[in-house]
Amino acid sequence: MGTPTDAVNEAHGLLLSALADTDVRLLRNDALLEFTAAAEAAGRAVDALRIQAAAEVAFHSRPELGEDRLSAKKGCRNAVELLSRISLASERTLTQRMRLGEATRPRLALSGETMPARFDRIADALGTGSIGYDSAAAIIDTLDPIRGRVGDLNVAHAETALVAAATGPTVESPVPFAADEIRGQARVWETVLDEDGTVPAEERAMLARGISAGVTRDGVVHRKMTLLPEIDAKFETLLNAYLNPRSKPSFNDPDPDAPKDPRASAQARHDVFASLIDGAARSASAPTIGGAAPTVLVSVRQADLDAGTGVGFVEGCEAPISMRAVEQFVCAGGQQHVVIGPDGTINCIGSNDRVFNATQRRAITLRDGGCIIPGCSIPAAWSEIHHVKAYRDGGETETCNGVLLCWFHHRTIETNGWQILMIDGVPHVKPPPWLRNGRSDADTPWRRSTKSRTQQADLLQQEQQTAPLPTLA
Repeated sequence: MGTPTDAVNEAHGLLLSALADTDVRLLRNDALLEFTAAAEAAGRAVDALRIQAAAEVAFHSRPELGEDRLSAKKGCRNAVELLSRISLASERTLTQRMRLGEATRPRLALSGETMPARFDRIADALGTGSIGYDSAAAIIDTLDPIRGRVGDLNVAHAETALVAAATGPTVESPVPFAADEIRGQARVWETVLDEDGTVPAEERAMLARGISAGVTRDGVVHRKMTLLPEIDAKFETLLNAYLNPRSKPSFNDPDPDAPKDPRASAQARHDVFASLIDGAARSASAPTIGGAAPTVLVSVRQADLDAGTGVGFVEGCEAPISMRAVEQFVCAGGQQHVVIGPDGTINCIGSNDRVFNATQRRAITLRDGGCIIPGCSIPAAWSEIHHVKAYRDGGETETCNGVLLCWFHHRTIETNGWQILMIDGVPHVKPPPWLRNGRSDADTPWRRSTKSRTQQADLLQQEQQTAPLPTLA
């Protein structure tokens, strides 16, 4: 008689044979759908095995076992690390499997007696391969948090109805409900069982608030935010204040013909948020780390930096960043040379370079008043300082070579068409070709650009002094 592992290995071999012998592209219509259903059924069985295995590894690695934990015996700090080394799956996936497994695993009473699982109906359905991972998670994630408020009996009643809906025909539907539909039904059960007033909404909101850790996909980080209503209102108001600077007419608006923002709404909100974070990090009230201001570490090969090609890496971020992003970091935050030998030893640490100091930043802020690109409303505190003449081209880190740009315009200054020229230490800009009304670059004048109120007052006074006096008819 073989072991459970032998049985799984045998099934694995049959699945591999099916993969080798099947060309799905040749299947048509009903045959393709039948194959898809069969593959999904096999997947449900595999998911059930994964959930059971994760639950058992977690049970044998629970903290109260101390040095007798299975994870400790294998040199791992916890069950997740041990499972990760065995399965090569992500920690997020393994944590979800452990959570579902713990909810569907028979419990052990203090007396040593075996008790049913918290969700024994889901456990049975998983064991027969009749319920999928997503449907099981939808039911457990919705009902488990309210168990303490509504009681085991009510949760069991809802679980029974939801499992029936997910696994077979019901009075309401001749076919099983899909996972998204099950999640919706579970929320209805939650509303019915956990009526308003059982627990104050404020208390539940405080428990639910949070910002999740990010997951990197396709070069961006996906992060879930669950904000309290009043916090979201403040955040939304702050975003709108800078995304809609002309929602009300302003007599002092220096850019009545400012260009239309080409970004999508979500992109613009991201860029305002990026500027907000930069401003907060530079704040004097920001906490320090090791006596220094919060600093993001970016590493790049010197050869790549010199050539302007390749990628860089941000400490704590899985995805690489483009050389353009590296250049923005270097331009705004400076650089420090750390020479690491081929054997990994640190051979040399240089001093910080390319960094505008606090005195220079204050002076540039007084002169520019904010991002100097016309039409941009990002304030000075949220802006970065850009070297107009690149440092690698001999540009100095002086006030006569630094201007304020918001995160977005700094990131795209090499590609968005805006030109910047320092004339006698004063920033001037020239718009991209599509904003020149057909004029050539030579026929487009440089325009002095500032958001500083005092500088704008000086410009207005100069215009009044040079303008011809009106004559009476």
